[in-house]
Amino acid sequence: MQNEFKRCWPQIKQQSRFEIHINSYSISEMARMSIEKFKQKENAQIARIFSVKDPNVDVIYICPFTLTKEVEKYYMKILELVEIEDPGNRFHIITPENYVKFPGHLSLTQALLYSPHAMARISQLVADRQAYIVPGKVSDYDVKLSIQLGVPILAGEPEFTSLFSTKSGAKRIFQ
Repeated sequence: MQNEFKRCWPQIKQQSRFEIHINSYSISEMARMSIEKFKQKENAQIARIFSVKDPNVDVIYICPFTLTKEVEKYYMKILELVEIEDPGNRFHIITPENYVKFPGHLSLTQALLYSPHAMARISQLVADRQAYIVPGKVSDYDVKLSIQLGVPILAGEPEFTSLFSTKSGAKRIFQ
């Protein structure tokens, strides 16, 4: 699926498509447990919604917790102010329904994998359109999510991206 995605990318970026944004901190469990305000940090990339500025892109934003109606209205209003046409149909917030049943340190991708209603909603939205996942830090859970949804990931292999996303890995790239 990834090879086909890479091969067809020049055509894909010219077509109408869905970007599934999931800023999951898919790092070790011990590291996740030590992060203060873990869910809020996973939600820190909500500015990704502005991908809808491209008229060919609709966004599905996976949120680690339920946003209040006021906050949702706030983001819709911002999208209207930057002249996004019909933001209510082009921007979708999906929260894994089972997030409250799991420990607070469970990564967003893991919570989504265990939330059948959220998975079904995503599948329904992307049914007849090109879609791909835009992850935070790619992990094996993101690969499982990709397989379950049948959509590729806009990222490299997890073992390579995790290696080069560290300070020592970046030094190796520049050397």
